[in-house]
Amino acid sequence: MSNKNLRVTMRWIHIVGAGFIGTYIYSPWSSNSAFTALMQFVIIPVLSLTGIVMWKQALLKKLIKGKSDQINIRAMSDS
Repeated sequence: MSNKNLRVTMRWIHIVGAGFIGTYIYSPWSSNSAFTALMQFVIIPVLSLTGIVMWKQALLKKLIKGKSDQINIRAMSDS
């Protein structure tokens, strides 16, 4: 997935997640225990992870690329 497609996907996840948060705050569904559990265990963690990925995308790409290079170097030296 290209950087542009990843960023667009993360933005849409954030927009949908913000809609859920707005619904939770401004609707009577906040008293529904299933909706509250969905917010606590799915929506908030997903928004946190996607936010970190958008914020540190370049660093994550470097780390992933660096680890794959290290694995390739080790595989070549073992043979």
